[in-house]
Amino acid sequence: MEQLRVFVVCLATVTAIRPQAVDWQPSSFVLAPEAGLRGGALQTVARGRAGTLFGWGDQVFEWSLPEGRRTTLAPAGGPGFQEGGCLVDVNQDGRQDLVLLESGRGGGGLGRMVWLEASQRRIREIDTGADFHDCLGATLHGRSGVLVVHRHTQVRFYEIPRPPEGKWPYREIYSIYTPTRQGGLLVAEMDGDGRPDILCGNYWIRSPGSYDESWRLFAINSWWDQAHASTLRLATGFISGDLFPDLVASQGEVSPGRLAWFGRPRDPRLPWEEHPVETTPALRRPHALAVADFDGEGGADIVVGENNGANSRLLWFTNQGAGRLRAQLLARTSGLLHAWAADVDADGRPDLVTLGPASAGWWKNQRRR
Repeated sequence: MEQLRVFVVCLATVTAIRPQAVDWQPSSFVLAPEAGLRGGALQTVARGRAGTLFGWGDQVFEWSLPEGRRTTLAPAGGPGFQEGGCLVDVNQDGRQDLVLLESGRGGGGLGRMVWLEASQRRIREIDTGADFHDCLGATLHGRSGVLVVHRHTQVRFYEIPRPPEGKWPYREIYSIYTPTRQGGLLVAEMDGDGRPDILCGNYWIRSPGSYDESWRLFAINSWWDQAHASTLRLATGFISGDLFPDLVASQGEVSPGRLAWFGRPRDPRLPWEEHPVETTPALRRPHALAVADFDGEGGADIVVGENNGANSRLLWFTNQGAGRLRAQLLARTSGLLHAWAADVDADGRPDLVTLGPASAGWWKNQRRR
């Protein structure tokens, strides 16, 4: 293990700005330019507490929170790992394993889908010829497994076999044929039937009555004007204060990129109402997205981090009620890949955990009394 280098303020990476209601403190920002990070995941424990932050790229790291001690899980020298990845307890030993996309050694952009066993730090193969931007552990109709969006078109479910060694069987949930690259994955119950449905890119996919029946697709938005317009970050929260949680989406691969929340109708099969969240200047590749009630005033806020190189903005949109949002600049960064809302220091308030291509850290939520 090696201790992370901790900076109270590192001007090369972040300049903190104090907004109203909350004093955000960059408690630990760590520069790791050698890491070449491309993706990450946050493991939470009881009551939304943050436990461990994972980041991968040329290597795989984990950081224990809040102290920030770093451990290397997979060293440099191998093929490295692409953006897609997620946490799943594959072997049911009570520890979260990593499901990752190992970079392809040949052409075509395809690689190996693997899982990194937490207890032994051993990489095991799930499938070959894989390509995915998004990955999510899920249980569908009592079957435990992993959802991916294969090649930005196919929502695919890999079921974990018992024992989990060897290739995993999979089922194509839905193939989405659009000119845009679909991205973003969530599982949520959408229509009141008690079964978990899937949100992906522009759509939500309705769960059938049994595992072997067909799923059905419904559109949420019409963001398909360019190739990456539908490669989204997705989150849910009570922005409007309505009966149902709203959907928040950002165009993480587009500059300028849209950010909006969508009000869910009582019948979610009907068109959803889009509420654009605009800034000046427009967002540039808003790749990191987190939604939570950060200021304790009852409505969900939105945090967005650009991944556009030097001077990328980290913005906090405070909920003013009735779906109105006000932008506050939290920081200028060197770019962010992910943001998560989680209670890092066990004070009952959601803090902000962030990961960038060359940084990892967390922001302490010091709510003003």
